[in-house]
Formats: sequence, C-alpha cells, structure tokens
Amino acid sequence: MSTVESNTPPSHHIRALDGIRALAILLVIPHNVDVLTRPYPAYDYPIAMLMHAGWIGVQLFFVLSGFLITGNLLATRGAANYFATFFGRRALRIMPLYFAVLLFSFTLAPALFALPDTFLNTRSHQLWLWTFLSNWTTPFDQGVFGFSHFWSLAVEEQFYLVWPFIVLRCKPSSLLWVCATAVVGALLARGALFAAHLTEDVRHDAIYMFTITRMDALTLGAAGAALIRIPAAAEWLRHRGRQVAWAAALTMLATILVTRGFGIYDVSTQSVGYTLLSTAFALLVLWAALPATGGLRAAQRILESTPLRLVGRYSYGMYVFHLPLHVFVTGPLLHRLTSQVTPGVALTYVMVMLLVTFALAALSYELFERRFLDLKRYLVPAGPTARELSAQ
Repeated sequence: MSTVESNTPPSHHIRALDGIRALAILLVIPHNVDVLTRPYPAYDYPIAMLMHAGWIGVQLFFVLSGFLITGNLLATRGAANYFATFFGRRALRIMPLYFAVLLFSFTLAPALFALPDTFLNTRSHQLWLWTFLSNWTTPFDQGVFGFSHFWSLAVEEQFYLVWPFIVLRCKPSSLLWVCATAVVGALLARGALFAAHLTEDVRHDAIYMFTITRMDALTLGAAGAALIRIPAAAEWLRHRGRQVAWAAALTMLATILVTRGFGIYDVSTQSVGYTLLSTAFALLVLWAALPATGGLRAAQRILESTPLRLVGRYSYGMYVFHLPLHVFVTGPLLHRLTSQVTPGVALTYVMVMLLVTFALAALSYELFERRFLDLKRYLVPAGPTARELSAQ
C-alpha cells in the first residue's frame, strides 16, 4: 500500500454533497423566519424547537465549504495560476449577486419604496457589508437591519483570503496539524471572549459571528478533505463508511445533550458545543464522500435526489434573499393578515418562504448568476497536477 501523499481529489463530483448543502439551507431559513410568539406554549415546543435549532445549518455550510474549498485547493497546488483560479472563481460565484443586492437595497429601493425606519436608521453602517466585515461590527450595533445574515458570508470571505496561502505550503498530512491548531485556537478565542468584560448580548453575538471563533467548523471540514487525499487514510476510510456514519450520529447525539437541544446562546453551545457540532458535521460530510452499501447507500441516494440537488444548486440565492424578503415584505404582510400566529400558521409561512425564495433564487441563478458562472471556463487550473474543480 502506497503511503505517498496525493493531491488528487476524487475523480467524480460528489452528488450527495449537493443534498447536504440543501439540508443546510432548509435548516437556516425556518430559523431566520421563525414567527412563533415567545414564550412558547407547551404544545408549540416541537415546532418551536425545530425552528430554533435551525441555526446549525450555518455550521453545516461552514463545514461543507471548508471541505470543498480545501479539496479544490489541494487539487490545484501545482497549477501555475493557482491563486488566480481560486480567487477568480470564488469572486464569480459570490460577488455578482451579493453586490447586486446591496446596490439595489441602498440606491434603488429607498427611492422606490417606503422602507422602515429601522433600515433607514442603520443604512449608514453599510460600509461593513460592502467590505465583508459585518461579522466584526454587527455585535457592536453596527449592523444593517435586514442584512444581519450576511455575517456568515463575511466569515467565509475572510477564510478565503488566508486559506489558499496555507494550503499551498502544506501536504495533506501537514494540513491536518494546521486544522487541529485552528480548532484549539477557536476554543481559546471563545474562552477569551467569555472572560472579557463585555455585555452579555455583545459577548453572545461576538462568539457567534467572529471569524476566529468559528474557525473550527471550516477547518474540520478542511481536515476531512485532507484525510481523503492521504492514500493510507483514504484506503482505511473507504471500508469504514458505516463506522463513520455511526460516529457522526453519536457525536450529534452528544452535541444535543451538551448544548441542551442546540441552545443558540447557551454557554455549553458557545464553548465546546460549536466544536462538537462541527465534528459531527465533518463526519457527515466525510461519510457522504465515501463508498456506501445497503441502507447507507440508500441514504446517500436521498441526498443525491433531484429535488435536494436543485435546492442545493440554488441555496446561495435562497440564503441571500430570504431575510430581506422576510423583514421587508412577507413578515409585515403576515402580521397584517393575522394577529395570532399559531404553529400551523408558522409552518405554513415557512413553507411559503421556502417556495418563494427557491423561485427567486432559481430565477437569479438562471438569468443573472449563470452569466458570471459561465466565465469560470476561462479560469481553469493550468499545470501538471491540475484537476477539474468540483462544482460549487
């Protein structure tokens, strides 16, 4: 058995990861458009807890992003245009829609519509959105109403600025040590913020949004990508998909217990909970990339199903659109239509929001984003070790 490390990624696109991306957005949107009135009556708890726990979808996005980005970077380390390819392709995927939404929101929308004072009074903070720094400023009341969800895009953009330089200098085995160091660093950073003299609200939001405090999710995903590019480790894992699946399930169960049901601002969640959850998701993503048989293969086929893959394809647009749509349009409309939000109304509203955001994202992707994505054909890695990039 060869022990020589390889940068070669799996030769096929991992279709199940599209389904995992879909699961992430299907968790996030119900959480962010939760209209159930607090405190919850006892009979609302199952629905309320399901929506409340949806914040974990962002963690899943981070882990998946770390896995895919690192895989592509490892695959192209020998390319002459390594940096140009990576940064160009990332810019074409993220920035056209992102900046188009900001441009419309801060220039055209105020002239065309009567926008709420909560937006008009906070739009002076828009600089942090344009510069992908809102995750550092929002905890200190420097956010823009309706765009608080853009903090996670800022985290990823900051990760993209640093990670290619690290991967270029690391073999997959060395990268595992870097990832382990980043996980420890994230734990220490969260501990330092707990010890800092901050108000409770600022501390909660800072731990939730700061890049350094969420590095364990991105780098644990990256560690999975590195593992399957070490031949000995990849061969060992190839025959242990079932064990990886069980490890993911047991780690998730431990996370539920430790975080008391994914309590978003619970001390246990914001200390070790993030790392446990990231580990569970990293194992899930790793399992999806491994061969499977029997029931586990059936589960992978569900993730590979056309409906989930379509949601995964349009998930970026769904994420960008859902919160502004909720706070400026559909949320106010719902409150005009009904004064009492029952669990049935809340669930119906979530379903409507999922359908509407899917439709908007599909239109955006096919009519706008695709024009930029087609330009990726000019950004193909050049060099003897270059491989076709996974679709993102």
